[in-house]
Amino acid sequence: MKKTTIYISLLTLMFISVPGTYSLFAKDHSASVFKSIEKEKLNTIIVDAVKYPAFSLSKEERGEISVTFSLTDEGMIKVEQVAAPSKRIEDYVKDQLSDVSAKDVLHFYNQKFSVKFRFENC
Repeated sequence: MKKTTIYISLLTLMFISVPGTYSLFAKDHSASVFKSIEKEKLNTIIVDAVKYPAFSLSKEERGEISVTFSLTDEGMIKVEQVAAPSKRIEDYVKDQLSDVSAKDVLHFYNQKFSVKFRFENC
């Protein structure tokens, strides 16, 4: 009788705890979709802010530019690093982003973001 009671108690405990373990591993897809939308907004802000330079680009200055940035508490873009084909392009990109605001975008505190784009002669 004691064994039966113990087995029934263990089975009951197992059936109660198993559904709880599934919820521990459930992923909230809506939060990740929301974050990706906000990151896309940030990319658009950066790319729209940096216009093709008015000065003539030599062959050595054309190519891919990679910008790593974060957001300040006030929603301003803080450039952390720019990888560009030349120092002149790097300085130009930093200057273009120096006053860019992303106040309408959800702030991801203590996160860095990267965006890449290209300068090519048309």
